[in-house]
Amino acid sequence: MTKQPTTIIRLVFSMVGALLCGIALLLYQHTSAFIASASRTQGEVLRLLHVESSKSNSSGTWKPLVRFKAPGGEIIEFTPSSSSNPPAYDVGEKVDVFFDPRNPQDAMLNGFFSLWGGAVITGGIGLVFLLVAVAMLFLPAQAPATRRRPG
Repeated sequence: MTKQPTTIIRLVFSMVGALLCGIALLLYQHTSAFIASASRTQGEVLRLLHVESSKSNSSGTWKPLVRFKAPGGEIIEFTPSSSSNPPAYDVGEKVDVFFDPRNPQDAMLNGFFSLWGGAVITGGIGLVFLLVAVAMLFLPAQAPATRRRPG
C-alpha cells in the first residue's frame, strides 16, 4: 500500500512528460514543414517593441518589428512571437526571413530560438518529467517510520 502514491506520481510524471515530448515533436514537424515550403528573403529591423512583463519589478523584454518585401512587391511588416532581454536584434539590422509565398504575413525570423525555441523548451521540460519518472523506479521504497520506545 505504501508504494501506491509513488506509483501514481510516477504515472503522472510519465504521462505529462510523454505529452510534452509529443507536443515538442509536433512543433518540430510544423516548423520543419514550414521551412520546407517557405520562401526566404532578407528583412530589416525597423524598431524594437517593448513587451511589458507580468512581474511588477521586471523591466520587460524586446521584440523586433521586421519589414521585408514579398516577391509581388508587397511590403510586409511582422513581429515574431518571441522576445528577449537584452534585445536579440538592433534597429537597422538585416535579418533572414522565412515566409509562406501564398500568405507572406505568415513569416518567421531565421534564428534558432525563433524557429526551434518552442520545441526545445517543451521537449526539455518533457524530458525532465520523464527522467524523474524513470529515477523513481530506482529509488528504494521508504518503509513507514517506526517509533522507538524509550528504554
